[in-house]
Amino acid sequence: MNTVFKRILMTIIGVPLMLGIVFFLDHINFLALMIVVSAFTILGSYELKSLISGGVSTDLPMPPWLTVLILLAAHSEIFYFPELPLLMITSILLISAICITEIFSGYADNFKGSVRRLTSHMLILFYPSLFVTFIIKISSLEHAGWFLMLVFLLIFSNDVFAYVFGMLLGGSSRNLFKASPKKSLAGFVGGLLMTIIIGYIYILIIPDINQKENLFSFGILFFIISISANIGDLVVSVIKRSAQVKDSGALIPGRGGILDTMDSIVFSVPFFYLYLILFIQV
Repeated sequence: MNTVFKRILMTIIGVPLMLGIVFFLDHINFLALMIVVSAFTILGSYELKSLISGGVSTDLPMPPWLTVLILLAAHSEIFYFPELPLLMITSILLISAICITEIFSGYADNFKGSVRRLTSHMLILFYPSLFVTFIIKISSLEHAGWFLMLVFLLIFSNDVFAYVFGMLLGGSSRNLFKASPKKSLAGFVGGLLMTIIIGYIYILIIPDINQKENLFSFGILFFIISISANIGDLVVSVIKRSAQVKDSGALIPGRGGILDTMDSIVFSVPFFYLYLILFIQV
């Protein structure tokens, strides 16, 4: 089974699955979605630890499953205790725990690897988890299901069409980014244009979020999501190149690991949420 077919198959399976989770299992404040993104985040954090552990002089003692605390704090703050800054409190406690752990364990190498361990722990525990909390924030908006589907649709469209246009037309325009030499200008432009077109089709046929007075603002949003999705993909490419591996893992057929699948989503959802709040004011 070639890579193209695997990517198409995973998209065909993944989009309806996400649709079901968002619309048919939206009870208890999108608890099913919270469970799914938590599982992906934990697995992604373990992959990230595996990628960067080779560059740290000693093992990293903080377990990546602690990332779920950040998501639980965000979900609880948004839906149950909005008067409490639970996400901030949890983040401060985790950072403090990382620092205190290094104080008592860094002597093993006379603290020569302390900076690398501290920064590695920060990256593992807060990327992708802190970015993923914005999926939870989107789920708290009015018409949350439609907006969640929109952001996933934009990201998947950019990924699929960038791959297709790059494969068909990108032969002479590759090496656009040193972090990912196979990416091409044709793929970048094709993915961008199709993301904008599909985004407009979506908002025009969904009456709950059809805001004709905001068409220009939505166009800017679609542009931003396409750019941020590419940046997210490149960030993980940089990490993989540093670790000298092709994929972050082998869990997802045709895509590699969890980080390979989440990279665009992780980097895009904060921009999606913030733009909706600040400029479209949903």
